Parts: sequence; structure tokens; C-alpha cells
Amino acid sequence: MPPDLSSTNERELQRLLVSVLANPNRLDLFVAICDDRNLQAKVINAYETALRAKGVTPYQTRLTLKRASLKATLTALVAQEPSLRSQTKAVVTVLGGADLLRVKLTEAKSEQEKFFFSLQWTRESLRAFHFPVVVWLSDAVATGVAQQAQDFWSWRSGVFEFETTVSPVPLPKFRPDPPPLEQPPAPDALTAPDLTELIQQITEIQQQTPQSPLLITLYIDLGDACRKAAYAPDSALQAYEQAINLAETLKDKPGLARALHQTGGALCDSGQHEQAIAFYQQALEMCRDMGNRRDEASTLGNLGVTYDSLGQYPRAIEFYQQALAIAIEIGDRSDEASILDSLGNTHHALGQYPRAIEFSQQALAIATEIGHRLVEASALINLGTTYDSLEQYPRAIEFNQQALVIATEIGHRLLEAKALNNLGTAYKFLGQYPRAIEFCQKSLAIATEIGDWWSEVLALIGLGSSCHALGQYPRAIEFYQQALAIALDYDRFTAAMTLKGLGSAYHSLGQYPRAIESYRQAGDVYSSLGQYQRAIESYQQALAIETEIGDRHGAGLSLSNLGYALAELDRPYESAQSYQHALDLYKELKLDHMIEGCEQAIAEQKFIIATQRRVAPPILHEPILYEQPLSVKRPQSPTKQLQRQRNLWFWLLAVITIAAICLWYFL
Repeated sequence: MPPDLSSTNERELQRLLVSVLANPNRLDLFVAICDDRNLQAKVINAYETALRAKGVTPYQTRLTLKRASLKATLTALVAQEPSLRSQTKAVVTVLGGADLLRVKLTEAKSEQEKFFFSLQWTRESLRAFHFPVVVWLSDAVATGVAQQAQDFWSWRSGVFEFETTVSPVPLPKFRPDPPPLEQPPAPDALTAPDLTELIQQITEIQQQTPQSPLLITLYIDLGDACRKAAYAPDSALQAYEQAINLAETLKDKPGLARALHQTGGALCDSGQHEQAIAFYQQALEMCRDMGNRRDEASTLGNLGVTYDSLGQYPRAIEFYQQALAIAIEIGDRSDEASILDSLGNTHHALGQYPRAIEFSQQALAIATEIGHRLVEASALINLGTTYDSLEQYPRAIEFNQQALVIATEIGHRLLEAKALNNLGTAYKFLGQYPRAIEFCQKSLAIATEIGDWWSEVLALIGLGSSCHALGQYPRAIEFYQQALAIALDYDRFTAAMTLKGLGSAYHSLGQYPRAIESYRQAGDVYSSLGQYQRAIESYQQALAIETEIGDRHGAGLSLSNLGYALAELDRPYESAQSYQHALDLYKELKLDHMIEGCEQAIAEQKFIIATQRRVAPPILHEPILYEQPLSVKRPQSPTKQLQRQRNLWFWLLAVITIAAICLWYFL
């Protein structure tokens, strides 16, 4: 047992161990309550070590802001860990319950309310699991569960309360999105006593002068401390909310603008970018009204970051350019370097590599001149990423190695993870797969440690592709599946990219149905995002396998999907060809319901060709022979199909009207 546990906590730990060991092959739900993240980590480490010694395998999983369901979280874990399906001795620790947002903001229900609701109606569905589960909650969340999920609370197997020796501090939060680049806090900064001192100061002023303007600053400082120390976003948002309310009451414009701005940052930290934009816009208007140019530039820059995170790159560039103009005007060299660095990153995302290099080099020059090590490392990483995209891998390695040295020196773990992952990518493209795996594993370890989902997914994808290249297909599939489980929660584009990797690995392993399914799902996701060219590539990969194995049903579906994507790209001749190939197959298979849909789609595309006088491009596909039919599904979007029907009738009516006018004129 840990030597620094109090007698009460040691007693609770012993109770928990005895309870878990009593039935390691049966579902038991244990609730562990603790408000001290350090104590929680010690207790978890202690009981996992003890259980391993008894032959019980411990697993950990985490509730997330977008999957606030115990059942969904456990189901995802079982999918990743097949051994949990057997009767092996195991225990699962569930974290993240204290990180769920209590405030509603623009949602109908808060994350906590969704969690409570899912627990209330989960009794029977959880019986499918055959292992003990320890759910860690803060005291406040546990109280909410007892009040709002009484059915769950009534059949729990045990509750274990671990006392905190200092004033409660929120649990560390899982960041679903990388935070804005900041200098890392000093090792002794923002510790529990600092937060305790802030809370005590706030409490004293509240008792003496509840309407004191100083409270606005203190509330904001408290929120900032929670964010910088990576504590739960709920705590930061509550503190900012109090600052906003008091600032509005006292009509304190500077305080209100700052509180609104910081709320936007906290929402971005938790992946709520759309909500963050609303707060940033309010803060921006107030800064302009007050003529505060420095804060105006800062808010414009953060709006750029937020639109960047949403993939709206032209909008992001627009805000960055406005922020850059102000930074140059007021002579803020540090902000100028940061904004130039962001512009380089965004132009890279748009594939404008020369412009990206230009901005990154400008950022690097200023950062080196003024000694801004953080921006210096970031600019080097961006340069490395751009040269990687240009397939100049030795140069990419050079820049990332320089960035890694600086990131390690200043202790910035996020940049360290990025540099390591980029090095892994470069070595992979050079064919040095063992070195690539080494760097990606180091990146993954750091990303998991700091809770950065994006770096974690990229590292897992890098490991999957390198293992695939080495012929280690089962390992590749395992890494891709882990990446997919995370990406599905946060970013559909990354999920589609991961599905393509899975499809390739399954194809290499000879598991053709799974390969086809993965490619088709990737195409569907790309199509839903409006990325039709990428969707076409995925559907073509599925079609190639279906052709190879003689799957006529599947080929018909892929050809129909191709026709739909080509039509969305305004390529009617190719779309009609693709639909025609699908129609030929459906006629052979006598699938009347699919024949009707294809005939209608072909008529629409031919009408567009005729009315717009399109020139036919070269034929895309030669007729293909197929052998083994499977089931298919109808690919057309009902809404877009209806719109096409309306367009068809409109053009027909227009042609008839013109013909009638011409006839009347000549008669």
C-alpha cells in the first residue's frame, strides 16, 4: 500500500480490493468518490498493482464530452480489447465523470445531465458485461447521480469515498482539442494551494463586499488557473460565468470583455468551437467599442484559431490577417510572430505550400530575434510539415529535429509529441519503418499522457501505416481501430482517413468484405462532408476489390455511389456512365427497385448534358464482368434526389414554354 495514504483512505482501498476480488468474472458496479486528482492516481495505481499480483488484468477507459454514456464507453473498450469478451479475470476503471460539463450553454442538456440520464436506463444493457467496473466521480457528480439516476444508484455494488487532505481541486481534464500555444507554467505554478488561496480570497471578499469589482478579476484568474493547470473545464466555465454575471451587473466593460474572451478559450479547450465563436464575437465588439487594439488583435487571432479548428480556412485567414495588421500597427512583435506562424499552418492546410513556407519563415525569423522559443519551435514544426508534404523528407527531418530540441528544452509536451510524430511520418516515407514506429510510439506515449486526442490519433495512424508497410497487418488493424474509436468522437474527416487505412490493411490480409465495408464507409463520410473527390477515390478502391472477387451486388452499389459523387462535382457525363454500369448489373440481378433509381439518375444527367451542351470526356470505365452477388443498399440521398426531380421538371417546363412561344410566333 502507498505509505502516504491516511488510515481512512487505506481502509477504503482495502474494502475496494476485497469487493473486486470477490467476483472478478461478474458485473459489479463500484463508485469511487474523490476530489483530489493526485490521490485518485495513487489509489488507482495501488489497486491495479495489487490486482495484477492476484491474476486480475486491469483496464482503463474514459467518458468523453461527446460520449457521456457508461454503456457506450464500455462497449467501445470491449471492441478494442477482445479478451474482455471471454471469462478472464479483469477490472475496468472508468475515468472522466468529473470532467463532464454541468453548465448548459447553448445545449438543451448539459453533459452531466446526459450522463445521469444514460445511467438511469442502463441496468439491463450493462448485464452483457462480465467484469467489475470502478467508476470514479467527484463528490458533486456522485451527488447528482444519487439524485437523478436513482435506479442506477440503487443497484450499485459499493461506494468508496477517499478523503482529500487539502481543499478540493477539480480533476484533470481530457482535452479533446489542442489548446492555443502558450508558454508552459513553471513546475511549481498553479498547484492546489494556489487555487485554494484564490478560492479563500474570493470567499472573504464575497462575505465582506459581494459587489466588489475585484471579484471579476479574481473569478477570471480562477478560471485561467483551472485551464492552465489542465483542470476540469467545468470549473473554468463556472468561474468565467460568475465573472460575466458580475461584470454585467456592475457595467464593467473591460471586465466583461475579458470574461467573454476567456470563456471562448475554455469552450475551445473542450471542443465546443461553434459556441466559442459566439463569445469571441461579443468580446470583439466590446474591444472595438473601447478602442482596445491589443485585445482586439488577440480576439481576432483566437477567432482565426477557432475557424481553423473547424476547417474553415479562408475565414481563419481573414481573421489572422486582421490580427496581423493590428499587431504590426502597435509594434507587438510576439503576437506578430504567433500570427504569422498560424498563417503558415493554415496555408499548409489549403495546400498552398510556397505561401506556407513564406509565413513560417517570417515567424521563425521574428521568434528567433526576440527569443520566443515556443513560436520558434512551432514554426520549425510547420516548416517540417510543409516540406514533408512536398516530399522533401530530409529537410522535413532537419526542421523537426530542431523543433524537438527546443520543445524538450522548454518542457512543452504537446510540441514535443508533434515533432516526434512528424519525424515518424518522414522516416515512414523514406521506408525506414522501424525508426518511424519508434518515433510514433514516443509521440503516442506523450499524447496519451497529456490527453491530446489529435496527436494521439495521428500517432496511432502512423503506427498503423508503418506496421502495414512491414506486413504486420493484424497490428496495423489494431492501431487503426484505436485511432478510429477516438476520431469518431471528434473529427469525421480524420475518421474517414482512418477507415481508408483500415480498408487497405483488410485488403492486404485478404479480408475482402471488411475492406470493402471500410472503403465504402470512408466514401460515405467524405461525401457527407462535401469532399466528393476523396469520396470517389474511396468508392473506386471498394469497386476494385469487388471487381477482383466478382461481387456484382457490391460493385453496383459502388458504381451508384460514384455516380452520385460525380454528379455533385458537376460531372454529368461521367456520372451517367457510372450509373449506366450500375444499371446493367441491377438488370442482370433483376433488382427492380434499384433499376428505377438508376434510370431516373441517368435521365437527370443526360438532361443536364443536353441542356448545357456538355462535351463528353473520355470513358471512365469499361464494362466489367461480375460473379458473386451480395445485398446492396440504395445510395441516393432522398432530399437531393427530390431536388433533382424538381430541377428536371423545371427545365422540361422551360423547354415546352419556349417551344410554344416559337410556334405561336411562326404561325
